[in-house]
Amino acid sequence: MRVPRITVPLLTRAPFITRAADPDANDARHPRESLGKARKLRRQRLLARHQRQRSPIRTMRSAVREAVFSRPIWRIGRAPVAPGSSTAPAADVVLELPAGGSSSRHAIPAPGASGGALGLSEDMPAPALRRRVWSLSAPAIGEQLLALGVGVSDTFLSGHLSRAASAVLGYGQATAVAAVGAAGMATWIVLTSFFAVNVGVTALVARATGARDHRLASRAAGQGILMGALIGLALVAIAVPMADLVTVALGVDGQVASLAAQFIRVASLGMPAAGVASACTAAMRGAGDTRRPMLVMLLVNGVNVAASWLLLNGDSRLGIRPIGVVGSAVGSAAGWTLGAALALFLLSRRHPLAPRLSRAALRADPRVAGRVLRIGLPSAAELIVFQMGVLTFNRQVVQLGSTDYAANITINTVESIGTLPAFGFSVAATALVGQSLGARSPKLAARATMAALWPCVGLMLGLGALALLVPQVLLGLFVADPVVMHAGAMAQRISFIILPASGAAFIFNGALRGAGDTKFPVIVRAAGSWGLRVPLAALLIPALGLPGGRVAMALDFITQASLAYWRFRSGKWRQMRV
Repeated sequence: MRVPRITVPLLTRAPFITRAADPDANDARHPRESLGKARKLRRQRLLARHQRQRSPIRTMRSAVREAVFSRPIWRIGRAPVAPGSSTAPAADVVLELPAGGSSSRHAIPAPGASGGALGLSEDMPAPALRRRVWSLSAPAIGEQLLALGVGVSDTFLSGHLSRAASAVLGYGQATAVAAVGAAGMATWIVLTSFFAVNVGVTALVARATGARDHRLASRAAGQGILMGALIGLALVAIAVPMADLVTVALGVDGQVASLAAQFIRVASLGMPAAGVASACTAAMRGAGDTRRPMLVMLLVNGVNVAASWLLLNGDSRLGIRPIGVVGSAVGSAAGWTLGAALALFLLSRRHPLAPRLSRAALRADPRVAGRVLRIGLPSAAELIVFQMGVLTFNRQVVQLGSTDYAANITINTVESIGTLPAFGFSVAATALVGQSLGARSPKLAARATMAALWPCVGLMLGLGALALLVPQVLLGLFVADPVVMHAGAMAQRISFIILPASGAAFIFNGALRGAGDTKFPVIVRAAGSWGLRVPLAALLIPALGLPGGRVAMALDFITQASLAYWRFRSGKWRQMRV
């Protein structure tokens, strides 16, 4: 008699049951483990009650410490099977994240799973939402700090040009700072084209992540990479022959214009790599992965600093002659090239949050590319309007002389670092709003925006207080010329108003972009830049000098924050399609 064979399909998957989802499920074979789970749950409840009674300052300090020092341990594998359960599978990935000394599991659901597995529910506890905001914003702040480091390090190194290098090159610190600042302004205007792609990729990936459509998220990332590379190649073809015309548009002349044109030509060679790297990191941020983009920018900035330092001042021990401003451009291009290689490698690896890049995703897909551009092009128009306003403003400042212009560049550098919290929290708002709307939870999207707003404004008020009290100390971090420090001291104090106002504008505009409402921020930028900053600067700069221009800038950001808040309160962003 033959024994009948029973075939068990190997692809059958068990349901994912989290520890927190079924705390009362006891297994008679492991009574000690069940008792331990009950005790752990009681400790978590007591800890949550204790945190609600803590002061806001201690709560913020604890949240920062947890976001910065806690390191998640990603584990990919099958989840345990609950006794007697026979439902459909809910997830294939487990995320173990240490939180407050305990280990809690969060499921990343497979397509078709319920939204609750992501933790995206309208009744999500406020402490958990704040932790989610901080866990997204803290790495994003670090990433932006490193991204700004590419330009800040160039300004810093050129402001500390050695006397030996100056003797060889024929120009000093003030000329180098002005040239790098002018070229950096042109570079940021050029990077606006990448912003169009990046905003579209972030919004579409965030919405696809919330809706658990992993194929769409991968396709959006791939199309963003293709468009970033093509735009970068086009920028090289334009920048190399037209660099001199760019310096004329910037309003600089003489040796400063010549050095700025050389910087633009060399740095433009890294634009294709910058487009690829920025598209990769935009896809990661949209999925809620804000740690690996920080690694990419760490490499970009590290290579830029090392190469720029060696080439700017030279090193007689290594036989390297100083090449001045051009050395900073070489370091920037090299950093972006290596950063793009690392970003592609990371995105091609399997990760519990970010989409995995595949060869199929890198094939041209006009439909998905059109969706990305439909979201991103208004954001590109927004930045073009803003940057053209900044360019016009800087042309008015140039008329004050090279010393005031160098002071203005240095103040902009200080404020760029000051806006780091705004960028980080706006990334959290963009990702959470997009994911919440993808999970059909607009109430959670609104709560996440406000949870990002208050700590952002608080941090920027503190940074503004430093600018008010010790302006010359901040300026002295980036320029060693006492004349430049004295010229910018009064203007730097006005950052006490500019920083918190710009922080609020960042948060609300970031929330609107996450929802796909990218057209209204264009109106916000135009009203602030061209409706107030440019005309007021034309009136105040001749009368008050550089402080008058900073007053016009403060009124600009106050207007932007007010309009963006009004749009957010209207709730029209809830019905946007991406």
